[in-house]
Amino acid sequence: MNASAKPSLWQNLLSLRQMDQAWAKVRANNGCAGGDNVSIAAFSPGALRRIAELADKLRRGKYRPGPYRQVAISKKNGGKRILMIPSIEDRILHTALAQVLSPVLEPQFEDSSYAYRPGRSVQQAVAAIGRWRKAGFWHVIEADIVGYFDNIRHDLLLRKLEIALRGEAGAVEIIDLVALTLAQLSQETGVLGRAVAQGSPLSPLLANLYLDALDEAMAGRGVRLIRFADDFVVLCKKRRDAETALRDVVEVLAEHGLEMHPGGTRVVDFERGFEFLGHMFVRSFTLAQISDPDEDPLVIMRELAKVDATGAANQATKEHERKSGYDAGARVLYVMEPGRKVVLRNLSFVVQGREGREVVAISHNRVDRIEIGPAASADPAVYEHCLATETDLALVNGFGELRGTLRAPVAGRADLHLEQARAVLAASSQTQLARALVDARIRNQRTQLFRLNRRQDNPDVTRALAAMGRHLRKLDQLDTVDGLRGIEGAVGAEYWPALGLLVKDAPTPFRRQRPARGGLNACVNYLTAMLARDVNTAVLAAGLHPGFGALHVARDRGDACVYDMMEPFRAPLSEGLAAFLFNSSRLRAEMFTPLPDKSVRLSRDAVSAIIKGYEQAVARRVNITGRKGKLAWRPMMRRQAVDLARALRAQDMTLFTPYLMQA
Repeated sequence: MNASAKPSLWQNLLSLRQMDQAWAKVRANNGCAGGDNVSIAAFSPGALRRIAELADKLRRGKYRPGPYRQVAISKKNGGKRILMIPSIEDRILHTALAQVLSPVLEPQFEDSSYAYRPGRSVQQAVAAIGRWRKAGFWHVIEADIVGYFDNIRHDLLLRKLEIALRGEAGAVEIIDLVALTLAQLSQETGVLGRAVAQGSPLSPLLANLYLDALDEAMAGRGVRLIRFADDFVVLCKKRRDAETALRDVVEVLAEHGLEMHPGGTRVVDFERGFEFLGHMFVRSFTLAQISDPDEDPLVIMRELAKVDATGAANQATKEHERKSGYDAGARVLYVMEPGRKVVLRNLSFVVQGREGREVVAISHNRVDRIEIGPAASADPAVYEHCLATETDLALVNGFGELRGTLRAPVAGRADLHLEQARAVLAASSQTQLARALVDARIRNQRTQLFRLNRRQDNPDVTRALAAMGRHLRKLDQLDTVDGLRGIEGAVGAEYWPALGLLVKDAPTPFRRQRPARGGLNACVNYLTAMLARDVNTAVLAAGLHPGFGALHVARDRGDACVYDMMEPFRAPLSEGLAAFLFNSSRLRAEMFTPLPDKSVRLSRDAVSAIIKGYEQAVARRVNITGRKGKLAWRPMMRRQAVDLARALRAQDMTLFTPYLMQA
């Protein structure tokens, strides 16, 4: 039978028979309500109608996942885990998805996996350990993955699903639906691109698919893996084999963004004994332990009460940040009002109005950069003092674009520049760096759309997000920078119109234009120019050459490295901020005047609103990607530039991780 003759997974999912079976399972579990507070008792009277409506919404592309219910559960060994419980309707869909996918995925799984699989159980896993012990597999790797369900990467998971469903009719629609459910989870948790919901009937199947690579990697190596979801042991005949296998396990997990807990991972033997799946294995004895019923999600879901809001905790965090203080980065003095002038008095910068009246006086040690607009000016003494105090001075035009910069000489970093040049001239390292930047750019674009679409729930934006996700999953398959640029362009074709749909009074369809032909474009262009100056400062401070770029082409009078390093920051600090300014009415259409050449002029109020909005935004602290702690945006830019310099010197591009927004 050829692929076209195969039954469609999608049509199978939409069948009322499949949905009815899923509803029967959800009802039998007798779980609690999800985030919409609709209980099984409330759902039951109109269940048949609700299920038919669910299938119809899926068929017409109108389905939207509902909110999750979040519950913090104390773990018996300390700490907490978060149970994410979908609504009853979504649990029916997740169950139906698992029913449709299981017959396709099950034959692809290894025999070493025992959890959540038909005909397999804890008892079988325990019995297997006993058999291998008798066969001489005496040494054991006792493993503990750190936060497994919370650290499953969506991109890898969806790629594995694509491979597993290759050749199946209806696979694209199924994968897009799974991606949509994962995206909803990201919106709920605020962590983009990671985790599956403990509480979803689909998650066990996806969790098995994600770790199937570990099962395959350990097969045929003379060791025996016994895995039950994220709990597993590896049995070996020799301790030396166990130590080698442990290194292999760590490597495979690292490739999947997972790590093993150092306190819970060790090599032991049956003489010493170990615990696994509620049993103690000592010598030739297997002793059942008393299990903790509070660890069972079904028990919890049956007894659950809604979790209180975390507003008090958030307020305490804000108060702590206020008291502790933080580095907001470079301090910028903007002189944009026509007729204003910067003069020097007593080694301080003084801004004067039209009649020479003093507006503000600021000591040089409180200013890192001065930006002067097209109708403002500065005395020659100001230039001298800027050079003496290493205060940058930038001249900008009415569109926020840089006309020129006065900057003290930067110490040469010839060794770093040579490494930078080598990296961007070598195809492998250039592509690796470019891929990381494009990946961050696309992910942050998607997160920005997620944030803006939370309330509006525009179906066209949701479709654009799904298309962007499909493009994102192609990145690892590309081995040229031109190919990566092509993907970025394809994503842009989805992103910009979707962004326009979420911004008040934006033209439809919205397109990115330079020069700008509308207010939103003009605002994005102005903010992008401001961002470029901040990133340029960070690049130079790190000793990087601003002209050597991996993603952007090096050219005369072009700062390719600056454009590269802007990629992760454009969505939050340019496009997303522009959307906020318009949607909050800080910017309005009447602030932008059309010109004969079809470009627009920004009013003084528009420029003022953009600058104030940008400064308020960059002063906020955000999480550091891949590290603990928070930084304001300008220090974050410096950190990124320093990380790139470190990676270049070590000739290891994996040391550079671009900033990723959190939903």
